Amino acid sequence: MKIKSSYIWAAVVALSVVGWMLSDNLLASRTDDDPGADQALTTTNDTTTNDTTNDTGKIAQTESGAAQSGDGRDFIVSAVRVLNEPIRRVIRANGVSEPEFEITVASKIDGTVVKVPAKEGATIDVGDVLVVLDTDTLPAQISAARAEVDAARTALNAAREQSRGTLAEELAAAKANLALAEKRLEISEKLAKQEFSAPLEQVQLKADYENARAALAKIEVAQNFQADVNLSQSMARLEAAKSNLSVLLSQLDDSTILAPAAGRLETIHVDVGERLRRDGVAASILGMDKLSVVVAVPQTSIAQISLGDMVDVNIAGAGTRNGEVTRIASKTNPSTRTFDVEITVPNSDGSLRAGVTVEAAIDVGSVPAFAMSPAHLSVTGEGSLTAKISDNGVVRSLPVKMVRSGAEKVYVSGLADGMILLTVGQAFVEAGDPVTHKLGDAS
Repeated sequence: MKIKSSYIWAAVVALSVVGWMLSDNLLASRTDDDPGADQALTTTNDTTTNDTTNDTGKIAQTESGAAQSGDGRDFIVSAVRVLNEPIRRVIRANGVSEPEFEITVASKIDGTVVKVPAKEGATIDVGDVLVVLDTDTLPAQISAARAEVDAARTALNAAREQSRGTLAEELAAAKANLALAEKRLEISEKLAKQEFSAPLEQVQLKADYENARAALAKIEVAQNFQADVNLSQSMARLEAAKSNLSVLLSQLDDSTILAPAAGRLETIHVDVGERLRRDGVAASILGMDKLSVVVAVPQTSIAQISLGDMVDVNIAGAGTRNGEVTRIASKTNPSTRTFDVEITVPNSDGSLRAGVTVEAAIDVGSVPAFAMSPAHLSVTGEGSLTAKISDNGVVRSLPVKMVRSGAEKVYVSGLADGMILLTVGQAFVEAGDPVTHKLGDAS
């Protein structure tokens, strides 16, 4: 049977390991049995140590940074001197572009569409005609309403003429009539004393006198209220006629649906011949001169953002544009626990579209930071980042914050200029340990 070569090599390695272990045991046994063997072994080890001193020094400078000398206590760790540089802090978030505004234009009256002069996708101004409705009988109703206004105005003028000066004339007539009745009664009483007047005639004159007094009192109390009532009714009729005419004229104006704002006509919702009900949607207008981008920012970063911060907005298919933070939510989104931040992006050329995926990089200012490899950072149990430095030959662990990250290096803040940052080999030492370092190139 043919044996595979891999099996043969495995057997050779196994036998070598067993032989090495047995020789170690035999050597230990010999040392225990023969005290003189310790001296011989020590002499042999000293000779070996002298021969390998130079090799140990070389190993101490290897990339592991943890070469151990003969006494097993000192480590030589690579290090760099910290020299910070100003780094722009950027908070990245994703969102979707939206129009500055979206207006739904509805009809204020019922009517049949007779004309649609506007075209979808066109740029429109305030007051442009979008849809025209049939006016039906409105012109005839308006003519009738105007005639009613004229009639009510004429009736009002007549009532004013009737009320002007009537009270004084009625009072004068009533007083004259009373004086006449009083005079006739006096004459009748004188004649009655001389027996020239009949008793019936005297009674009639007394009745005329009392009637004249009553008529005068009635006029004085009434103060010509009837004339005032007629005048008020005429004024009310005129105002009602004006109101009716105004409503009809407004309906005539509403039969032509106009653009309430300048923007892009996104959709026309009706066709010629279609019956449009009151409050029915006729068109939709989008404000596209500026785009609004709402991004979700984590709770840990929202405090760094301020109104007016500049933003690099990367819009899918359109490249990068400059924007500005214009609104910061005061309350988190309950489902995501993030804050909505609104960014306004100019779109004067109209090349940008709404509903497009956007990546925003919000510039929140600069901070002194140092570039280092992410492999030289440590993570605490709470998830915080730390870096190890040499403080007079003793390891210290300092908290740092990530400012910017990259594929091969990261920028962190929290290290002062001139500090000795432990790099290659820092994983073999802990805070409080003595350390020997060798400075290298920060790059």
